[in-house]
Amino acid sequence: MTKTAQKGADASTEGPGEVPEKYHDVQDWESIFTSGPFRQHADSVDQDCPLVIQFGSEQCALCPKATLDLDVAIKTYRFKWIYEDVFTSETGLAEEFNVTALPALFVFHSSDRFELYQKLRGDEVARIIKEHCVPRLVLDEEF
Repeated sequence: MTKTAQKGADASTEGPGEVPEKYHDVQDWESIFTSGPFRQHADSVDQDCPLVIQFGSEQCALCPKATLDLDVAIKTYRFKWIYEDVFTSETGLAEEFNVTALPALFVFHSSDRFELYQKLRGDEVARIIKEHCVPRLVLDEEF
């Protein structure tokens, strides 16, 4: 059905097709993935590239680095990037996905292919983007 993984020093990883126990109370994944930013992404011209939702907060000391890393990555890799402040966002996505350690990234390809990465450190943001996203075609030579 779904694949969910949390990456980081203290995070656990669920195998393909396994829904972590904390997600068992979510009644209808389809209703989540067919509304809000997921619907907007599906309706956009960029639907063939992943949707990356960055979870952070103003209080998070490590979140600005994740933002800078994503800003660099979006110039090289194709993905749609959305920022969600876990304390002020009205979408409730951080709560729905049980985001407990910042900074965090939710990488969404489809309703049966998505991953949650939490407690990101060092070059993990860049490695995640490289793993999930294809490089942009950049033509900088004059012909």
